[in-house]
Amino acid sequence: MAGPIPDPSIYKGVEEPSCFINRVFDFMKEIENQYGNEKANILIAGHRCTTGCIGAYFKGIPTDGDLLKFSSDTGDFRTFKFS
Repeated sequence: MAGPIPDPSIYKGVEEPSCFINRVFDFMKEIENQYGNEKANILIAGHRCTTGCIGAYFKGIPTDGDLLKFSSDTGDFRTFKFS
């Protein structure tokens, strides 16, 4: 993989990183709006770029753009809490 996330100029059919981030963040905002004030456990499974983007929703987008630093490895999980 070239770069921290798939580059649409190299990989055909890959969406623009900003569109991907916006789409995942919109989904997370929807979940937060619906369940953020409740005591609920929510399991979300996804590929590395998606789990990394979910991590960035909680921790902020890294200055180097490397969302994968927040991703979970195969069989691993991360726990986040809405504030």
